[in-house]
Amino acid sequence: MTFNEALKKLGIEDFGERIFNSNAHGELFHLADYILLAKSVKDVSWFRPWFLSVVAVAEQDWERPDSIFQHIGTILAKGADA
Repeated sequence: MTFNEALKKLGIEDFGERIFNSNAHGELFHLADYILLAKSVKDVSWFRPWFLSVVAVAEQDWERPDSIFQHIGTILAKGADA
């Protein structure tokens, strides 16, 4: 599965460029999180609303909100543990 295919499956393809360019150092390790997530989740109907809410909080509260895209996997994992 490609990065773009993963974003499409997750319903967030409109965020592709922001996600890809979110690391100020040009590192792309976080892109694999989206591919792994798309491969492992069968019902992704909840993902876009959840993703939009997480991004909205970052845009309101974070100094560098685009860095949220590098932490989606961690935030999701922590939420699942709560």
